[in-house]
Amino acid sequence: MEDNFQIENTRINQGINKKDAFKDYKIADNSFLDELEGRSPCPECCKSRKFFCYTCYVPMPPLVGKLPDVKLPIKIDIIKHPLEIDGKSTAVHGCILAPNDFRIHIYPELPDTQKAILVFPSDDAEDAVDFMKRVKDENNGIFPYERIIFVDSTWNQTWKIRHDPKIVNLPRIKLNGIESLFWRYQRGNPITFLSTIEAVYHMNIIFHKHFISESYNGEYDNLLFFFRYMFNKIRQLYDPKSLKAYATRPYLRE
Repeated sequence: MEDNFQIENTRINQGINKKDAFKDYKIADNSFLDELEGRSPCPECCKSRKFFCYTCYVPMPPLVGKLPDVKLPIKIDIIKHPLEIDGKSTAVHGCILAPNDFRIHIYPELPDTQKAILVFPSDDAEDAVDFMKRVKDENNGIFPYERIIFVDSTWNQTWKIRHDPKIVNLPRIKLNGIESLFWRYQRGNPITFLSTIEAVYHMNIIFHKHFISESYNGEYDNLLFFFRYMFNKIRQLYDPKSLKAYATRPYLRE
């Protein structure tokens, strides 16, 4: 299985000096997003939105029936800090693209934590791959948890959430060695600090390879449907050398 993970990490990090870092991924054609003119009122809150409402977690009417529907192998819950800016969070992508398996909770609201693990890059967190291997061996190939929880907030906002009595003792894991393609500069954080949707995407692949099949064939690539569109749009609109996020990542520059 180690060879399969090496192949996947190569796929993730290859080709990122090209205009489309995701060209080898199985992501549905998103060119029709460029044809959308103007904004639409959200059918639930009536606020003006472009592609989806980031407060109601629904696609805009012109996109209904046109977006990929991703089926995830495990339930995903996001705990979002109330001060995290709605329009900047990539977590909403998951609600739009995998609505049956993805939920966002605004803290202090919490998901069911009875059979959950927490993905959080703390020093005491276990490597996600090592955790999955160990859990698989200890439980005869059965995953004993029902959901994977992520925290969506800035680093400075996380303390209260991760020390909540219902969260603090959850098994804690982290993703190692995956470089982010996020276009927004994250001051003081290493390039392995992933955006929320990137973290969810890679975590699902790791879970898949341990508990579904050692072979991954792009089943969850469409989680990056909007991420890919925005990544390429930013590169079209701005000189990559002028963006701090790209300046710290030479492989993203033209």
